[in-house]
Formats: sequence, C-alpha cells, structure tokens
Amino acid sequence: MTHEGPSGPRLLAVAFLTGAAVMVVELMAVRLMAPWFGQSQLVWTNVIGVVLASLAAGQWLGGRWAEGRGGFAPGSLLFAAGALAVALPDIVGLLGGLVLPGDLRLIEAYPFVTWGSLLVALVGLGLPLAAMGAVTPWIVRLSREATVAPGRVAGRVLGAGTLGSLVGTFGATHVLLPMVGSAMAVRLAGTALILGAVVIGRPRKAAALLWFVPLLATLAPGRDRPGLLESVETDYQFAYVDEDDDGTRRLRINEALDSFHSVTVPGSVLTGMYYDAFLLPALLAPPGADGVRRAFVVGLGGGTMARQLDAVDPDLVVSGVEIDAELLRLGRAWLDMPADIEVAVGQDGRMALRVGAESFGAILIDAYAQQIYLPQHLCTREFFEQVRHRLVDGGVAALNLGGLTWEDPVVHAVAGTFATVLDHVTMARVPGTRNLIALGWKGRPPGTEAMARVLVEHGLFDAIGWTVEEDLFAAVPPAEHPLVDGDAPVEALAHASWRALWDGR
Repeated sequence: MTHEGPSGPRLLAVAFLTGAAVMVVELMAVRLMAPWFGQSQLVWTNVIGVVLASLAAGQWLGGRWAEGRGGFAPGSLLFAAGALAVALPDIVGLLGGLVLPGDLRLIEAYPFVTWGSLLVALVGLGLPLAAMGAVTPWIVRLSREATVAPGRVAGRVLGAGTLGSLVGTFGATHVLLPMVGSAMAVRLAGTALILGAVVIGRPRKAAALLWFVPLLATLAPGRDRPGLLESVETDYQFAYVDEDDDGTRRLRINEALDSFHSVTVPGSVLTGMYYDAFLLPALLAPPGADGVRRAFVVGLGGGTMARQLDAVDPDLVVSGVEIDAELLRLGRAWLDMPADIEVAVGQDGRMALRVGAESFGAILIDAYAQQIYLPQHLCTREFFEQVRHRLVDGGVAALNLGGLTWEDPVVHAVAGTFATVLDHVTMARVPGTRNLIALGWKGRPPGTEAMARVLVEHGLFDAIGWTVEEDLFAAVPPAEHPLVDGDAPVEALAHASWRALWDGR
C-alpha cells in the first residue's frame, strides 16, 4: 500500500529544515532572554528543559494525528511553528518586561531568574517547539514506503532531521549570530518553516490565522532603558552603555539589574565604588628584574581599573586581558578607556597568564561570567598557582568576590582556595557594597605605614584610606578542600548562596 503526497526528497528536505530550525530557536532563545534573565545555567536549564518537553509532547501528538485521529496536519504545524518563531523575539521581549520588575536588585533576583525564565520559556517556546516535534511522525507516515519499510523510512527521516540540527547548531552560532544577530536568526528559522509548510501541504485556515501573531507582537511595548547610549549583542552576551543624569556612564551586561561591569564618573578618576579598592594593591606593585613596575587586569571589561591606574600612576605599566572584544570597544568609545593600554583581546584570562612571559608586581582579578558566576576555571588552585608564578617576589594578587557575608559559599570556597597558594591572604568588605577584596602576597606584605604612605603620595588617603585599616582586614585560612580543576562547583555554590539568601528574607 502506498500513500499519495509529497515525494521522498521533499519530505526529507522538510525534516532537515525542521531539525535546523529547532536548534536555531533553542540556541538563540537564550540570547533573546539575556537582556531580562541573563545566560546563567539556570536559564539554559529552563530553556533546554522546555525544548525537550515540548518536542516530546509534540512527537506524541504528531504520532496520534498521523494515524488519522484528528488534530493538525503537517502543513498547519509548520506554518504555526514558523509564525510563532518569527514573532518569538517580540514575544520574549513582552513577557520578559512583564515578569521582571524594573527596579529589582541582583541579590533579589534568584526566584525571578529561575521561575521567570521558566515561565517565559514555556509560553514563548512551548507551542512552536511542540509543533516542530509533531512534524516528524507525520513525515514518516506520509512516506510512500512507510508501510513496506517503516524502519528504513524512520531512519532516513531521523537522519535528515539530525543532520539539519547539526547544520542549525553550527550555523546559528558561527554564521547567523555574527551576521544578523539572534533575533533575525530566529525570524529566518521561522521563515524557513513557513516555506516548509508550502512544500509539504496547504495549512488550514486556523493555522493561517497565526500569521497575524508576528504583526501583533511587534506592536508590544519594549523595555525602556533610560539614558541608553549604545547596545550590542556580542559573541558572548548582550551589553549596553547607559548614562545617568549626572553624566555617570556604566557598562552593563545582560539583565544588569542594579549591577554593572565598568563605570566612569565625570570629572573624577575615582568612582566611589569597589574599583577604587584595587588601586592600593596595584600602586604597591614592586618592579620586575628590569626595574619596570607592571600591573595586569584579568577581566578588564570596559577598562575602569586600567583607566584609573593609568591616570593615578603613569609610571606603572598597565595591561590586561578581556575575552569579549566588544566590551573593550565600548569602553574606549564611551568610558574613557585609554587607547594605548595593551589588552589581550579575545583571550581567556587563564590562557593569557599561561602563555605570557612577563612578570607582574600586581595581578587584579575581576572576572565574572553572566554577572552571577565566577568562571570556575579562574577559581581553582591550579589557576592561582599560575597567578603566583607570574608575580614577582613581593607581588600581590587582588581578587574581587561578591557575597553578603564571609560565610557565603562562593566567598568561603574561593578565598580559602586562594589562601592555599599565596603566602599571606587577607580579606575585607568594601564599605557600602556587596563586594569583598581578597589580597594575596607572594612573600611578606608591606607594613601598614608603608601602604599608607603610598596612598598619601598619590593623594588617595582621604578617599580610600580604609584599605590600610588593619581592623577591617582579616586573615583568610587555607581551605581544607580547595577548589581544583575538575571539581570546582562554583555555579552550584552560587545557587546555594542565592537560595539561602532568599529563604532567610
């Protein structure tokens, strides 16, 4: 028995397009949600979970419908999925703005990031992914060989779909994202699905009505970002620069909330924020064998620390590493980052320390991934051993940690690991912030009077004299179980910190 319908090659082409669209939508959905919820593992987990659940539900329904028990035909499914995918960037923007309060603080964000991103993923991705999943059983059923060689047909269809997913995976990241951005990538995937509907069959009127969804979605109000100067979707994240009424400019990453990556205050080298605390360790940098004093910034971003050091101590040679080249461009365009500071652009901080040859009097580490996490490979004993290796004798490493208490799981684990490698490690809360600064010395640290004298010489004692107050700093004991490569669960520790904070509110 045979079935009339599209030819085998046409069916396989539709399976290929559907598989490619699934991966484009899945990968780009996280990018679309980044301006509201970031790209943390919480968001990735929610998106992947919704995608898998929707595909499973769609495949089950598609199998029933393909056996003639009602429901939607493949042309209608493809058209509906395509129309919803074309509208997905606007749908996510609308839902994200409704779910995430505009004045939310980072320390309050855990339930909103967790459940808010899950809700947006369910509403935005559920229907189009279920429709895509329902197409595969239909394609198998429509094949003219389905009754005589079902295994062969299913293998061809699944193979074509998987090959499409492979192309969609690499094409989304390496081609579409840099060329057209995540929003247009998803819209192109939706357009491909609509073309697939034309190939496989005429959609029903009910499905065709979904053509109006993209039009209606574009009319939804977007998120207002006061003082926006520039925004860009980089290879790694969504970044933008905004300006306050007093002229203060901030580089923000993804959802930002009340957090930011770099800042510049008009008419002042100082910021009044945690960045200022890192001036002292850099000013204390001893010279190398060639008599040159050097400081290196890991996680340079828009260049706040580098700009400050360049202005305060012109004799100090400042350099750094920043994996995201767009952040450096934004820093030079909007945040007064000096153009002559040498930056290893597009490199990972650990790799930059491993392959370089220069020694530094100070290494400042301010690297975060998605605002929430310290990158796990920059928290291990092996990384801190690399840091120590690149320090001159008497040099200092300074580490920026975020946590409300010293007992915060991330602070406790990372600072304790830091203390297993450096000779003398102390830590203090930066006044008025949730930031802590940990200082680790290769050898004996200078005395309090020597440090105070450096601040006085540079006219900084009145502003950051607290950094030499011994009562504010406490010794950090080495961790009994330090974080090591292969066992550094900093993301899990961060989640535990968030949950504890929220449960204790």
